[in-house]
Amino acid sequence: MEKNFRTFIGLPLRVEPRFLQARRELISALDGERISWTNPDQYHVTLRFIGDTEISSIERIGRELHAGVTIAPLIHLDIKGLDSFGPRKVPRVIWAGFEECTFFESLKSEVDHVLEGCSIPATEQPFRAHLTLGRVRSLQNLQRYYLTIEAMENAFNSSVLFEKLVFFRSILGPRGPEYQVLDEIRFL
Repeated sequence: MEKNFRTFIGLPLRVEPRFLQARRELISALDGERISWTNPDQYHVTLRFIGDTEISSIERIGRELHAGVTIAPLIHLDIKGLDSFGPRKVPRVIWAGFEECTFFESLKSEVDHVLEGCSIPATEQPFRAHLTLGRVRSLQNLQRYYLTIEAMENAFNSSVLFEKLVFFRSILGPRGPEYQVLDEIRFL
């Protein structure tokens, strides 16, 4: 019998049609490279990856999130730029960033505080709000990869809508992760 769920706290988002068009162009430009592209239905900003979480504590974490997180208004934020995480010679993640970070930093601080109260200690990892577009498995042409990222840097500039904060379960599978909502806080 399962004792733990793999969990995280995230902010699902909706993108504009022009963002999806830029995504199609990026996929086409990097055709032939081994990149696992994120399904737009799963787009989110991860505020905190928790990992293995005891099933018995799921309900308490949900309750504490409702009590300890300020309900934000619906918010549109601007995506600005395209970049990679990982060493220059071995990039791991293609991501789009955000122009304004105060919203994310404030929510992350509240989430971290709630989780500490649930005996889940804070992590030392630096936080950068981003939208993962794809995970790089391997590249045949590193120069083409970086030229493409640079050329398309402004193609993803658009507005996205955040409507809620979600406590997710992540179920890993052969076709990528599947996300299950454990609890959510809707924005006003």
